[in-house]
Amino acid sequence: MTVISAVITRYCTVHASDSLITDLQPDGSALPVEWEQTKIVPVHHWRGAMAYWGLARYEAHGWSTFDWLQEQAKTAASCDSAEEFAQDLSEELQRAIAQMRFVKPVHAGIGIHFTAYEHIDDYWIPELFLISNWADPSYRSLRSGGVSSSRETYHTVANVASEHEHRKVKFRLEVHRYLDQRGAMLIYNNGDPVMFNAAAHAMLGVFGALARRGELTEPGRVETYLAMARRPIEVVSKAQLDFCREGARVVGGRPHDLAITPNGQYKSTTGDV
Repeated sequence: MTVISAVITRYCTVHASDSLITDLQPDGSALPVEWEQTKIVPVHHWRGAMAYWGLARYEAHGWSTFDWLQEQAKTAASCDSAEEFAQDLSEELQRAIAQMRFVKPVHAGIGIHFTAYEHIDDYWIPELFLISNWADPSYRSLRSGGVSSSRETYHTVANVASEHEHRKVKFRLEVHRYLDQRGAMLIYNNGDPVMFNAAAHAMLGVFGALARRGELTEPGRVETYLAMARRPIEVVSKAQLDFCREGARVVGGRPHDLAITPNGQYKSTTGDV
C-alpha cells in the first residue's frame, strides 16, 4: 500500500506521495524494500502526472508499477485526448495484471491518479482520472470487471455519481467555474483515507485560520499547494513510525511532490521535476 494525494486548484494541480514499498510476507507482515523512489510520473504531453498506490512490485513477474508507468507516459502523444490516454492505460494495465498470478487476488489491487489539463473554450481545465480495480474504499476486494477509468472532478463538485457524460463541455465548464471561486480546491487521496483525512482536515483548519486572520501567503503561490498535498502524507508517515508495531508500517520513506500549472510548467520541492 502507500498514501498518495492530489490537490486541484485554479493555479495548479499537485501530486504527492510517500516512497515506502513493502514486500508482503507469508505471515502477513510488510517487509520494507524501498524508502526513496518517487511514485509520481510526469505526463508532459497532457500537462499532467500519474501517481499510484497498491501493487508496486512483483519480482516473480519482473513487474514494477513505476517503470511501467514511465513507459506508458512515453505513449501519451499517440492518443487524441487525455481521456483516451486514461482509457488506454486502464486497458493495458488490466492486460498486464491478467498475465500475473497472485497468492490472493486482492494483492493485484492497484490505483492511479492521473491529472491532465483539457483545453476547452480557451480555458485549461484540470481533470483527475481515477484508474483502478479496487471495488471499495476498504481495499479488501477488487472489481469483477477489472481496471476501469473514471472522471472525478465534476462528480466531486456536484456530489453526484461519476458518469461518462461528464466529459461534455458544460460539465467541464462547471468545474472551471467552481475552481475560479476564491479559495476553492479539490483534494483527493488514496491508500489510507482514514489516516490521511485526519491529517488533511487538520491542515485545512490551519489553512483556514491563517486565511481568516489575513496571514496567509499570497494566492496562487504554487509552494502553498505543494505543501497542502505533501504535509498530510508526512504526518501519516511520522504517525506510523511512532505508533505502528513492527511489520505493520506501510507508509513512510522520503516524501515526493510535483505541481503542474495550466501553462504546463512543472515544479517540485522534492526534486521530482
